[in-house]
Amino acid sequence: MAATHFNWLIMADPVNRVMLLGADALPGPALKRHATEAVRVFLAAYGKPAKPGSLPRGN
Repeated sequence: MAATHFNWLIMADPVNRVMLLGADALPGPALKRHATEAVRVFLAAYGKPAKPGSLPRGN
């Protein structure tokens, strides 16, 4: 179940944008921010408690 959640946190928004708006719908920096935030959300749900300041934050 965790792998499915991780997959869709990463893939859902970019796939929808590309299908509806074309290949340029999500520029590189936006895609990187999206992926970073998806990892943060996944780790908040499934990861071990982290030390303050140890998780990456979106730029």
